[in-house]
Amino acid sequence: MNTAAARHPIVASAGRLAGALVFNRDADFRLALLKRVARRLGDDEGYPTFLKLLVTIAEGNDDTARRALAATLGVGLRRNDLPGGQLTAWGASRLWEAGTQVSGALAGSLFGSSAPRRQYGPIEFLTAWYAQGTHRTRLGEEVYAQVLERLVDLVNADDDARALYPRKLEADTQTELEGVYMRGTRQRLAAIAGAWKQGAAASAVAQAAIAGGSEPPVAVPPGWLVRNL
Repeated sequence: MNTAAARHPIVASAGRLAGALVFNRDADFRLALLKRVARRLGDDEGYPTFLKLLVTIAEGNDDTARRALAATLGVGLRRNDLPGGQLTAWGASRLWEAGTQVSGALAGSLFGSSAPRRQYGPIEFLTAWYAQGTHRTRLGEEVYAQVLERLVDLVNADDDARALYPRKLEADTQTELEGVYMRGTRQRLAAIAGAWKQGAAASAVAQAAIAGGSEPPVAVPPGWLVRNL
């Protein structure tokens, strides 16, 4: 059996993406390619697949590819133009009970074809997915910490990206835009930014994110359609 043919599709796709980033040194091309890949994968299942591609490259043995990818993310950070994915705005997420048809019908009746959504970069998407109710099934703590660690480690491969990403997250925690982040998500992003800026290892940054969003449960009136807010 051909070894290349037997590889998982994600591994094969990550290899092609890595090769394209290494082969072409033009920053505009690299960023446009990343954004195109994220866009063509789609907004629902596609962006988590995009994150899998990033993590696969991060876990690989090709340091040149890892540095090229990190540098491309650095360009996106500098231009405020990261390849992004969409999640439901948290204000609308109260209407969702993940996996049920009733909530989808309710959301559709109130918002039309879909609930309002926001665009997030890789770490922001991952943290919002984990920390606040969205149209997606909630991400587990172990998976969140593991993927976050890989993403931080990836970004650290480029000095510019390593300096810019925690500053971007810190700025995000101060935004006043309604429906972007819940309080717990802001707390976690702030914890990530703080630990990262202090030079903590990627694993320590991930643990800071887990611990940084702890807050007491909020009492909810009986019968309200609220899920893990």
